[in-house]
Amino acid sequence: IVKRNKIADFRLAETFYPPRLKQPRHRHETASLSFVVAGSYTENYGHQTRTCHSSTLVLHPAQEFHSVDFHNQPVQILNVRADFVFLSGFSKYSKVLDSALSFRSADIAWLGNRLYREFSQPDELSALAIEGIVLEMLVEASRQSSNKAEQKSSRWLSEAIDFLHDNFSESVGLEEVAKTVGVHPVHLARAFRRQFGCTIGEYVRLLRIEFAKRQISTTQNSLCEIAL
Repeated sequence: IVKRNKIADFRLAETFYPPRLKQPRHRHETASLSFVVAGSYTENYGHQTRTCHSSTLVLHPAQEFHSVDFHNQPVQILNVRADFVFLSGFSKYSKVLDSALSFRSADIAWLGNRLYREFSQPDELSALAIEGIVLEMLVEASRQSSNKAEQKSSRWLSEAIDFLHDNFSESVGLEEVAKTVGVHPVHLARAFRRQFGCTIGEYVRLLRIEFAKRQISTTQNSLCEIAL
């Protein structure tokens, strides 16, 4: 843990993990959400696994047992734990924190990076901002979870999103993405716009901008290096 802070009803911690670390089976007493700032890892829980890449929102229910295998790059995670009153209030509207779930989308990436900036550079309004951002993230996760059946029928769309997140800095074309997920380019373009409200090119541009924002606020790299 390189930094931690208690802001209003939330305890936030920024944690770095070395490459190829293996965490044995463990559990957390309370529900939490984590935003993967950088890197990737695989969680094993029950008889299931899930791989979490950068810009993924990961939800852990209270008392959930899981082990973690970190991949070949360092992993940076922002973890958020809310107090009982906040969790009880939110649970009246959604049960999304009762299950082990993960979400990755343009909205999640945008909200997660905003949350990280408020945590890294707090001011007198950060408590209010963080509460609003956490609520937005949980609402977005709840909506995505409620559309689970529809998402399952379009699993290749999730694969397309993962491919774009992993390759947004490259010159990726529509045909390459379509070939990767096994659908026709025209079908991919139509379904992608219908699901996410933007074209693949617009989505990649958003990912690049969010990456640049994070680099500007958290590194000493020059604007020229970041732009390249």
